[in-house]
Amino acid sequence: SLQVLPPLVDVIPEARLNLVIYYLRQDDVQEAYNLIKDLEPATPQEYILKGVVNAVLGQEMGSRDHLKIAQQFFQLVGGSASECDTIPGRQCMASCFFLLRQFDDVLIYLNSVKSYFYN
Repeated sequence: SLQVLPPLVDVIPEARLNLVIYYLRQDDVQEAYNLIKDLEPATPQEYILKGVVNAVLGQEMGSRDHLKIAQQFFQLVGGSASECDTIPGRQCMASCFFLLRQFDDVLIYLNSVKSYFYN
């Protein structure tokens, strides 16, 4: 990943997103954040990934600002007309309510998609 993706970051948009995911999986949250902080999200996937990075960074640093940004990104996706009835949209709303500590609402959204996953 580190040999192929970095040169492609400014050429292929997905390369940046894949590299961010790689850094998250390697527990290199700061590097993931540095790569995505200036990205202006345009797709649900970009909003979600930016939300995830901010949530992890906020959790690690104890930063309410990053957690608030993450919550807002999740709410944008989950509340949008095109995503509100999709599995990612409902997961985003669950994440949003989780960050707001509204756990009853989290369960409502997670239960609404539970049947789509296998144990």
